[in-house]
Amino acid sequence: MILAMNKPLLLGLAISAILLTGLVIAGEAIYGTLATISYNISSSNNNQQIQVIPINFNLGNLTAGQSGSLVGKTNVTVLTSGTYELELKEDALGDVFSQFTVTISIANYTVTLQLHENNDYKLYLPAGTYTVDVKINYTVSQNPEGKSVINAPLLLLKYKGQNNNEENS
Repeated sequence: MILAMNKPLLLGLAISAILLTGLVIAGEAIYGTLATISYNISSSNNNQQIQVIPINFNLGNLTAGQSGSLVGKTNVTVLTSGTYELELKEDALGDVFSQFTVTISIANYTVTLQLHENNDYKLYLPAGTYTVDVKINYTVSQNPEGKSVINAPLLLLKYKGQNNNEENS
């Protein structure tokens, strides 16, 4: 008899539990990412000639024909005097840009690297710490390939050896 009187109550509790479970599941499915994080830790290797914290350029969402420019700054510590090579990594750029130019100022050098043209440059750097300014100018091609690039290397500074004052001509 008690069970018969509580059937509507039990049925109501069961329906409430199902609805509450559905709302919890729906609530978990609706969210927005408030922050993300990326970082790079250089290993403390005795053979390392360069210490740098990379500049992160985020071009955002791009559309066909869009142009723009960005600037960034970092410090580079050169531990060993010698010849270094600046290289524009074209594989990160793919067939997305009709024009992509990077101007780098380091020490007494101002170097311009371009997509599909002069994409590397050798310079002599004595040991020391340098402020590096980087400016990017770009134009997206009219028919860019669809792709997404996240934290891909764009510019490299590579130690090439201890040849004195060897530069590009």
